[in-house]
Amino acid sequence: MSPKAPPFCDNVRLATIADVPRIAVVATAGFYYSPVFSWERTYHKEYPRDTMMSYQKMFADIIRDPQYVALVIEDEYRHLENNETDATIEADISLMPPKAGTKIIVGAATWKFQPRSSRVGQFMDSKDMESLEKPTFDGGLGRDKSEDHTEDLDCKCDEAEEKYFQGHQLMDMIVVHPAYWRRGNGTKLVKWGLELADLDRVKQGVIAAEMGEKLYLSMNYKKLYDIEVMDDENSGNKVKVGVLQYTPSNLSPHGTPTKPRLWGWLPWLFWRAV
Repeated sequence: MSPKAPPFCDNVRLATIADVPRIAVVATAGFYYSPVFSWERTYHKEYPRDTMMSYQKMFADIIRDPQYVALVIEDEYRHLENNETDATIEADISLMPPKAGTKIIVGAATWKFQPRSSRVGQFMDSKDMESLEKPTFDGGLGRDKSEDHTEDLDCKCDEAEEKYFQGHQLMDMIVVHPAYWRRGNGTKLVKWGLELADLDRVKQGVIAAEMGEKLYLSMNYKKLYDIEVMDDENSGNKVKVGVLQYTPSNLSPHGTPTKPRLWGWLPWLFWRAV
């Protein structure tokens, strides 16, 4: 029997493989405004299709990975949505635009479970798992990326996760299309993840750029430190991200469940994890 999960509400649901093309549009439009995007995807304008295909594979791999959960949030479609992003969004004939006002995916978020979590495999796309003809996503040619910039930042982030996030859940990614910002969509996704950490009584870590950092700090994450990476050939070209941590209220400062007394006259003998 699967453990209890936070409820899905307010247009939030599990992501499926069928959602991947639309999620890639949202990711390209939204991540464009992250300094990490301009740092890593230096050649996005020249190779926008590679950016889209990269995000397709990234999210498809996560949706199919039992160690993760991926959610999407829907909102009413705005037919001029891509006028509100400076990213290059190439038209995809497989994504026919719906009528204005129709519900459409506008944001996505992913989390990685803590080690030995009983949730492994809980949120899989059963239809995709049972399909004999699974869609494939090759990730494109990667021509939009700076390999050196990507490798340098990934290395620093891996070091931070190893140092600070041992035994933690990871808030892996969150993105909302700019046409649907300031409507509470990102907040709803983050809130679901915090409820997951509360239920599992486990800390949750995230590495975030400035815009995301502000959201996390407003929702009881605490900042641990900053990661800064500079270009080897141009010290003025650099990127900075924050390392943040959420601690559920039912955990002690050391990360173990708090233990309320059951009998006041034998406080040292009878304990029960909440």
